[in-house]
Amino acid sequence: MQSYDLVVIGAGSGGLVAATTGHRKGLKTALIEKNKIGGECTHYGCVPSKALINAAKAYHSLDKMDDLGISVERPKPDFAKIMEQVDEIVQGIYQHETPEVFQGMGIDVFVDKSGAQFQDAHTITVGEQTIESKHFILCTGSGPKLPDIEGIENVNILHNENFWELRSHPARTVFIGGGVISLELSQALSRLGCDVTVFDRNPRVLKVVDEEVGLFITEKIKKEGVRFIGNAEPTKFTDSNTLIYQEDGEEKEVVADSFFVAAGRVPSTRGMQLEEAGVEFTEKGIGTNEFLQTSVPHIYACGDVATPQKFTHVASFQAEICVENILTGNTRRNDLSVLPWAIFTEPEIAHVGLSENEARQTYGEEHISIFKVDASIDRFITDRKTGGFLKVIFNDDDLAVGADAVAAHAGEWIQIITLAIKNKIPAKVMAETIFAYPTYSEIVKKAFSRYLRSK
Repeated sequence: MQSYDLVVIGAGSGGLVAATTGHRKGLKTALIEKNKIGGECTHYGCVPSKALINAAKAYHSLDKMDDLGISVERPKPDFAKIMEQVDEIVQGIYQHETPEVFQGMGIDVFVDKSGAQFQDAHTITVGEQTIESKHFILCTGSGPKLPDIEGIENVNILHNENFWELRSHPARTVFIGGGVISLELSQALSRLGCDVTVFDRNPRVLKVVDEEVGLFITEKIKKEGVRFIGNAEPTKFTDSNTLIYQEDGEEKEVVADSFFVAAGRVPSTRGMQLEEAGVEFTEKGIGTNEFLQTSVPHIYACGDVATPQKFTHVASFQAEICVENILTGNTRRNDLSVLPWAIFTEPEIAHVGLSENEARQTYGEEHISIFKVDASIDRFITDRKTGGFLKVIFNDDDLAVGADAVAAHAGEWIQIITLAIKNKIPAKVMAETIFAYPTYSEIVKKAFSRYLRSK
């Protein structure tokens, strides 16, 4: 039996950070994975989706060439070639994440399709091998949730994992669920010549974002040809190409070549025999305390399997917390109060800190100010990327406590506001800071300086 100080189960973004950090800190470490190292982000999420979005953005930019005084002949996109190029990017990144890379660092890597199975609180089996450890970190991620729709078992459903195997152009595509994955990919596919429809049970898609931001981006994507149908409840597939749905109580049907399900995520807890270790979990995932300990103190969990904030950067952040708490006896809390995130539509969506409603509940309506700046300053104008805005929420002490944005490169410059909120930098200090001209990030300075002027 092999013995370790730390066994990390799951080799996605959280698992890789946990294993490499634990190893660097002197812990004898093993990393367990049942599929490919790199997990969701490398193979099915962030990396391939952003590569496809970039290709679609480049093709869409041809529409704007006349405005720049450039005449070009618009070619037809080769979808198969685009998807091959996406796969090349994925494989290129994976070359830095193969088992051999981590073995070379001194981390023992076990890749077996059976995954890890607990025998007791300190012992697991992986294939034919038995391993014991003082501590475990569970980073098994999540997978696509398939909705309960009659006849779905007879349809070749797409989701974020198998979509990347496509090589034929999905001429008519219906997205079931109007969340982040649907919005990013629906815009990209529409730009590549697909007829795209997005269904959602809610009155509006992207309910996770600020309402004003959500309305702005959906109107923008609608103008590009994507159809949005709210208050829509899929009920049954009558054949592989026909979906019956209810819209405001009326039965309707839609015919498509492809149906892409993006109806939420399911934490990956099956098969680990967590009950043998005494680890408590539900269909929502593994429960943890503020130090990311599970119900068994020496077993920690992070990332998608243990948190509703399913972002790669959250998993990585939490992985470092787990390792630090193992080494120090729980001194660092899982504080996600200043959490930035972005959605990579065009224009991008970004958020950090409190939402408007959260700020009202925290401080009271009379103790917050919401200041909005349109994305129409010089760099946006020169690059013909006007449209959108930045909203910053301030408290009575002139401190930013939250921000929402929809504008070009918003995911990049929201980080400046993240630093301001985290470090409690007063609006006056931000307004007096020199920003290079002309840059997109100047919109942040404008928000702080104009807010102070308005007072």
